[in-house]
Amino acid sequence: MTDAGWNFGLLALFAVQHSGMARMRVSRRVYALASYAVVGLGWLLWRPMRDVVWQSPTWLWAGWLAGFGLLVWAGASLGAGELLGWREPGPTRFREPFLYRYSRHPIYVAVLMILWLRPEMTEGGLLVAVTLTGYLFVGMELEERKLERELGAPYRDYQRRVGRLL
Repeated sequence: MTDAGWNFGLLALFAVQHSGMARMRVSRRVYALASYAVVGLGWLLWRPMRDVVWQSPTWLWAGWLAGFGLLVWAGASLGAGELLGWREPGPTRFREPFLYRYSRHPIYVAVLMILWLRPEMTEGGLLVAVTLTGYLFVGMELEERKLERELGAPYRDYQRRVGRLL
């Protein structure tokens, strides 16, 4: 098996575990620990693909770092303890924290910035970026449908007012 095929399999394992367990009725802590374990396994078993596909100006590091800042801010505004599995989430209710007034999915925007705003893109980085970008867009669609079902009219109004990404 090629390195790309092997690494894609590791990414697919994460997608199946992450999405599959999200649909199951397990505690948030079990879900988070299982996700961390699969990410750790992927990290350990990853086969390096270091050939450089493209290089961009080093100023793109600022966008990459901003992506991490946005990820922390957006996650904290929703409740980092729940997202990270430290606390069980409460009942689903509609809220619109600051960043969510400009994007329905600022966490996804942050992840996309982290994936794509790199001064040097290797073959492995490109595989991760392309695969996880596809996964994020599918996940966004499924999450939106779930929130429409759970929150109803307030969420549909929010969808009309605020763009999915920007």
